Amino acid sequence: MPLPDLLRNVGDVLSRADGLFGAPNPDAAASAAGHLTDATDTIRSGQEQAASMTGDALAQYADFAQGIRDALDHLSGVESDLGQHLQDAAEAVAAAKSASQSALGVVSSASDALEDLPDSPATELAILTALRAQVAREMDLVRTHEAVAEQLGAALRGLDY
Repeated sequence: MPLPDLLRNVGDVLSRADGLFGAPNPDAAASAAGHLTDATDTIRSGQEQAASMTGDALAQYADFAQGIRDALDHLSGVESDLGQHLQDAAEAVAAAKSASQSALGVVSSASDALEDLPDSPATELAILTALRAQVAREMDLVRTHEAVAEQLGAALRGLDY
């Protein structure tokens, strides 16, 4: 296979691998933790206002409100953890995408430089070695990204709602 065709094929393969990474959503880490905290504060304020009153209904309200506050505090913590995991995922995708784009740039540079390089077996061997290294790097990147995705998936499944 002629070297220009090989460069084009390697570029196509790396482009497909690059497509696996997608684009991270910078808003993915936004969570409801802040809203849950606001709701907890509102209930706490109601409890403080009711504290000066007396009666069975207010005592039951106090117990009810405390249970709701505890649940909202718990959910706020879980939502905060979720936001952190989503932020970690977005950062991992951005890093993988950047590294993948770099590999594509190397292949593109090699293709552009092909016309200016001497047509010799040593030159072809050097280009083939560089291409092989880029493909290996991309494969390692995909494997690493899969492992990170598995770890983040396990962390998300471990959230206790």
